[in-house]
Amino acid sequence: MVPAHDMQNRRKSDLARILEPIDPYLKKVDETIRRMLSTGVPLIDESALYLFDGGGKKIRASLVILSAGMRSEPSEEALDLAAAAEIVHCASLIHDDIIDQSLLRRGVPTVSRKWGSRVAVLVGDYMYTTALKVAVGEGARSMFPVLVAATGDMVKGELYQLEYSGIDRIDKRHYFTIIELKTARFMAACMKMGGVKGGFSDAQSDILYNAGLNLGFAFQIVDDALDVMDDSDVTGKDGGNDFFEGKVTLPFLHLLETVDAAERARLVELSKSPTADGWVYVKGRIRDAGGVEYSLGVAMDYNRGLLEAMDAFPSSPFKDIILDLSKFLVERNY
Repeated sequence: MVPAHDMQNRRKSDLARILEPIDPYLKKVDETIRRMLSTGVPLIDESALYLFDGGGKKIRASLVILSAGMRSEPSEEALDLAAAAEIVHCASLIHDDIIDQSLLRRGVPTVSRKWGSRVAVLVGDYMYTTALKVAVGEGARSMFPVLVAATGDMVKGELYQLEYSGIDRIDKRHYFTIIELKTARFMAACMKMGGVKGGFSDAQSDILYNAGLNLGFAFQIVDDALDVMDDSDVTGKDGGNDFFEGKVTLPFLHLLETVDAAERARLVELSKSPTADGWVYVKGRIRDAGGVEYSLGVAMDYNRGLLEAMDAFPSSPFKDIILDLSKFLVERNY
């Protein structure tokens, strides 16, 4: 088994290599995030910056920067929006961890575990409002509806998931709605905001939105498939988080479509009362049914949607990075 920290380092190394050309911009984004969130009040500053101190992939900030940079040098306004996108994303993670009662995030205790749920709720709210203030600033006002809509969609996605993620109610239609609201639309908004700030036309920015939407679907489906893959020889981390949290994802949904009524009833019961032994059984059945391969195939279909959308733009160094990034996010096995 590959140690989990080695896998984390490998992932960071691979991603850092792809994003190395925009590293100076990402460093500016880091500085901007700290400036935006710092208040001089220790409780606020420590809790708001906590997840940023632990790293993170900064994929959403990168999408803003890369989309803006396909046509011109990314402006300060574009970098501010990239920072705002990362702040919104981290705020959503803090609230996610409260809802899921998660103990760890990025290998360290969650904000809610370290400071309690009251602080976590409030600091998440503070981060949302801080990010949205950027979008009403001079020069970025046109982006306010885009960022507000994407943020609202994430919240709506959480509520939709609470309503429909249980095994008694969810189907593929619900699953795709959840990941569109929670993940895909925000990535789409990041690419659109970058396009607008980069000087692209409304039509071109809408194409970038569509590209980001496809990337968001692909990204989340791969994440869900990785949660089922054998942790001992592929991912280097514990699997089954979705199963134990009562979330039914695409690999499991594919399995449910292949079994008879008696087996479906057994799987439903195992999902309702998750145990370690139950997960071993369900994981084996998902793998036997080809649930992982099926899901990765769907992710590749969405990635092809991104590639088709990006064909509308001429070749450029930043476009090439977007294509490399999408390839990495879809083909990763850790």
